[in-house]
Order: sequence, then structure tokens, then C-alpha cells
Amino acid sequence: RKEDEALCKAYRWISEDSVRGISQTSEDVWTRVSKKYLEFYEDTIPTNTRNHESCSSRWKKHLHPSLNKWHQALLAALSRHESGANYYDEVRQAEELYMEGSSKPFQFHGCWEICKGWVLFEDPPQHRVDPLEAASSSVDMNEDGSPTIQQTRVENPTPSESSLPRAMGRNKARRLRENGKANADYAAQHEVAASFRLLAEQNALEAEERKCRHEERAKQIQEEMDDKNMERNTSNYTPMSKTYFDRKKNEIMSRRQLFTSDYTPTMADDEDDIDYGY
Repeated sequence: RKEDEALCKAYRWISEDSVRGISQTSEDVWTRVSKKYLEFYEDTIPTNTRNHESCSSRWKKHLHPSLNKWHQALLAALSRHESGANYYDEVRQAEELYMEGSSKPFQFHGCWEICKGWVLFEDPPQHRVDPLEAASSSVDMNEDGSPTIQQTRVENPTPSESSLPRAMGRNKARRLRENGKANADYAAQHEVAASFRLLAEQNALEAEERKCRHEERAKQIQEEMDDKNMERNTSNYTPMSKTYFDRKKNEIMSRRQLFTSDYTPTMADDEDDIDYGY
């Protein structure tokens, strides 16, 4: 819905506000989000006017859980497909994974287009992040939706990259601002960068662990989905559905190397002969 997209856009905008940075409290964040939410509603009055408590509740109870589950489904689908698989194959697989344990399909594709790439839904790191480029985002959120200092994942720099100029310390930046030796924007930028470097030291060790957890979870989800499909009785299905799930079973068995390429398996619940081209 349009109001959900406006809320996602507002919350991301506020959380990445480097001017306020880490000084924002939870109440400050959601008060500002509610105001920005109205601005992003294209200068019209939304059908459901929300205060800061309503914005917070909508995000924590509905949007964030759904978006997080969709992100996990996309990661699982990505690990499932080999090179050469197209984007639509991955999305279709993600939709199947999302429906596991959910009564409704994913309904927030517009919100996902706004939120994807945000540190809150960032994929496991594939390359090093430049701290000065990423330092502008300084507010993140815990699992319960409460804001906290952003923890952007970075990998340890290589020796060739360690020659990057080191940002001045946070205290020095503050003194420059107080003494008028540098303009406020310059000092604030280095203050945020110093805070980011402190976080990066902690997150460098956590990055690999999070990546491993993502991979293990993706494998677990795939195994659970495969087990359910293997246990599925297709004898009462329509011909089209029966053909689809029988082929899925063959694919699963092929992945698990339960039969060779010159052997045609027979499903226990398949009474009809279906030619799959083996």
C-alpha cells in the first residue's frame, strides 16, 4: 500500500540522517518518522493518519517481520540456484520459501524496492566497504524494531588498503568544532567516521559469523522444503499439479544422488506413467 511505502521511505531517510547521527533516541526517531511520513505521502493527507506510536507499531509488527522473512527467502533462493539462473527463477523460488509456514504470499514488493540495500536488509558482505562512504548511516534497529547504532558489516582491509588516511579522533573533531578551527559540517563528518571505525573493529569479526549463519539457514530451509515435497502424496492431485510435484521429487532425488542418470525412479504414490524424458 502507498502508506506502507511512505512509512518505509520515511524510516530509512530518518535512520540515515548523519546530521542527527547517534544522538537520536527511539522516541525522537519515530516522532521524526511520523512527520517525514506525511511529507513523503506526495503532499496529500493519507487515509490513515499515523502518529509516532502508530508508525512504530506498523513497522515493528507488520512491515519489518514480513520484509525480513522475504529477505531470508531471497537469500535461500540465491544459494539454491546455480550460476546461470535468472532473477525470475530466484523470485519464484523465494515466493515458495516464503509461503512455507505462512498463510499469505508476500505483499510488500513496493516496500522491498525501497528497503533493499539498506543496512537493515544487507546481504552477507562480498567486498570491503569504504568506511568514509558508509559513515553517513548511523542508526540501525534491533530485532524488536528499536533504533541502535548502525552496525555495518565490513571485512578486514588488505595491506594495500591500509594506507587510506585515518580519520581524526572523535574528541579532536569536537574540539575543532568548539574552537572554530573547522566548520561544523567537516567536524561532524569526522566525528561520525570515528564512531564508525570503532564499530567496524567489532563488526569485522562478526561479519564472517553472520555470513555462515545465513548460509546454514538457507541450507536448512531448502532441506525442510525438500523433505516436505518428498513426503507429499500426489495421488489425488490434478494432472498438472501431480506432474509438477513429481518432477520436483525427481530433482530432489537427483540432488541427493539417490539414483544414476540411467535409472528411472518410481514414486510410491505414482500409479500413472508420466514421461519425463529420461
